[in-house]
Amino acid sequence: MKIKMKALAALPLLILALAAPLAADRVIRSGSLVEPSAIDPAQVWDDTSSFYVCNIFDTLVQLNPQTMKIEPSLAVRWETSQDGCNWTFHLRHDVRFHDGTAFDADAVVFTFFRQMDPANPNRLQDYPLFKDIFTFLKTVRKIDPYQVQFILSEPFFPFLASLTVECAAIVSPTAVKKFGAEFAHNPVGTGPFKLKSWNKDKRLVLEANREYWRGRPAVDEYIDTIEPRSEMLNNYFKEGMLDILYSYSISKMVSYKKQDWVKVIATPYFSVTFAVLNAARPPLDRQAVRQALGHAWDPRALKLVFQDYTLPIHSLLPRGLMADEPTGPPIGFSLDRARALLKREGFDREIQLEMLLNKDDGLLFQLCSMYAKNLKQVGVKLKLTRLDTQAYEGRIARGDYDLAYSSWIADFPDPDSMLFPLLSEQLQKQGFANIAGAKRQDLRDLLTAARRERDAKKRQALYKNLNRTIIADGLVIPLFQDKRVIIFNRKLGNIQPNPLGKFFLYDLQMK
Repeated sequence: MKIKMKALAALPLLILALAAPLAADRVIRSGSLVEPSAIDPAQVWDDTSSFYVCNIFDTLVQLNPQTMKIEPSLAVRWETSQDGCNWTFHLRHDVRFHDGTAFDADAVVFTFFRQMDPANPNRLQDYPLFKDIFTFLKTVRKIDPYQVQFILSEPFFPFLASLTVECAAIVSPTAVKKFGAEFAHNPVGTGPFKLKSWNKDKRLVLEANREYWRGRPAVDEYIDTIEPRSEMLNNYFKEGMLDILYSYSISKMVSYKKQDWVKVIATPYFSVTFAVLNAARPPLDRQAVRQALGHAWDPRALKLVFQDYTLPIHSLLPRGLMADEPTGPPIGFSLDRARALLKREGFDREIQLEMLLNKDDGLLFQLCSMYAKNLKQVGVKLKLTRLDTQAYEGRIARGDYDLAYSSWIADFPDPDSMLFPLLSEQLQKQGFANIAGAKRQDLRDLLTAARRERDAKKRQALYKNLNRTIIADGLVIPLFQDKRVIIFNRKLGNIQPNPLGKFFLYDLQMK
């Protein structure tokens, strides 16, 4: 998610390129503020890269776009041992990578060992996301050319869902060996689209994989123009040179909704934004103080800042995900209750605290400014400090904060994907604000019990208990669930990202 400015001298050429007729019959043109950082499943960290990986590569299992249930993909069937430690997958025959090489068990083993084995010659960098998601993966072994087995060090029943994440997408071993570090700019998978060209900081083009095993895509080409100036992208869209906009401003949304040729969708997805309270340092090491800060949060501020493009939430699990409602009532907005808690704890002087924010997020600053005004009324002075990414992550890694803005998008549709990051010391060391510093073994034990539970209802109860405990203790304040907003020309029919925020071109049927 990095932005680089372009020279204005190139603008006329860009407009000509956007407007020029193309040989492909069914073409979609989009505009993005940034280009992908790397189109390598092992390196995906940002939303833009994720979009390209999801459309170029396949995973062993996939999510139904409507029901989100797990379905066969490169694996046609599977079974697991009773203890949940051994998972066997039977692979699809007659599938080829974009470079013409065959997909088989060797490719699956190669894909996973490249990321999990520090001594693997094709491991050219650290892959932290894989390590956090596949914590219990012990080994992957080939049984025969079209059968593989995953062996876990301990039971982990969200494992099947975890195989839908980007870093589990199967790569071409031949292409990885050929391109080395440049594979991230020369991706080769088995998916419905191939990378046709990548003109750095200017344009990316995908073309249909006409031999795709699920059938030829309805879209022939997808052309993404990279332009860091959102106003320019809006102009291109209005002039009909773009079909899709991913960037938007809330102020412009009203005018877009009035245009009969424009469609705007705002789909809630599995993302939660929250404030983390550093329970490792005074006075936030006292539960009642943390709870008082929770009572000062008024969710009505969301409507003033974000209009209808976020959802109020009192859970750490987004709506629609298993165990999304914690047991017990929400904390609730009450300045009287906040004052009473602080008085009970003996605070008769103003408490001074600092909250870290990203300097580029003006709307979040507005939201937290309203929260700071509420805190002022109960005797807490909250200083809002806006930092660039590097400075923010450095202070989080050192534990040098009182409160911090944080958010997480589920990698796969299971509560484990939302709750595990909150307790991950590794992620905290990388600059992700979570509650690892609280050193709560009881919470870790609850998460471990849920991961090992085969019965879905019992797992759900464990997750609910964990969710409730974290919120009741005031370790975090849930703020809102985000929505994925896409603006597009109605001629495209219907675009519907799934609850993970992913948009698959293969599912698009142009009018």
